[in-house]
Amino acid sequence: MITESEQKKLKALFRGHYAEDVLKILNSRHILNRNGEPHNTQYIRMVFQGIRNNTDIEAAIWQLAINRKQEQELQKLQKQKIFNSKL
Repeated sequence: MITESEQKKLKALFRGHYAEDVLKILNSRHILNRNGEPHNTQYIRMVFQGIRNNTDIEAAIWQLAINRKQEQELQKLQKQKIFNSKL
């Protein structure tokens, strides 16, 4: 279960946009709901907010957090490389 403090940090990292990307991760892993259909974004948000529990969705949320953090670090390195190089 994602705690309130983790939610705040994840919200800052995701900047409010995460449900569609979590759904893409779930679909790429072929993780479906109990009816054999893809999860919907509303259910993903309920898991994120702690209303529902689903370990597969939580794992996808953490995977997205890792991906976003790596993207931010790569952008930071690219900026440093551009601004620290001599023209």
